[in-house]
Amino acid sequence: MAQKNTWEMINRCYAILLVVAGLTWFAQFHTVGICVGIASAVIAYFMWLKNRWAYFAAAVWCFGLLRIAMDDDYGFYGDISSYVKLPYVIGVVLAIILHEKVAIKKSVDHSKSNPE
Repeated sequence: MAQKNTWEMINRCYAILLVVAGLTWFAQFHTVGICVGIASAVIAYFMWLKNRWAYFAAAVWCFGLLRIAMDDDYGFYGDISSYVKLPYVIGVVLAIILHEKVAIKKSVDHSKSNPE
């Protein structure tokens, strides 16, 4: 029981972190920033509802931002560049783990698929 509450707390923190990251992008007021900001808010909302597709979307979102960070390098050079990219890698891994631990799984009724 305590382990489930821990994963749910991590889920909430991750969703809040997505909102904060989205607000940061949104505050830049350019087309990409506004799109990324809105997308992160939508993903965070569905993660809060524990929708399974939201975790997949969060992993793709983090991977996309990692790709942007690798291309643009955010103006950071040397060792600091890898530290800027690290949260995105952690975000991808954490989204996959939360998908398995927290997301609501759809139950399948096998009795209707095999009529006898």
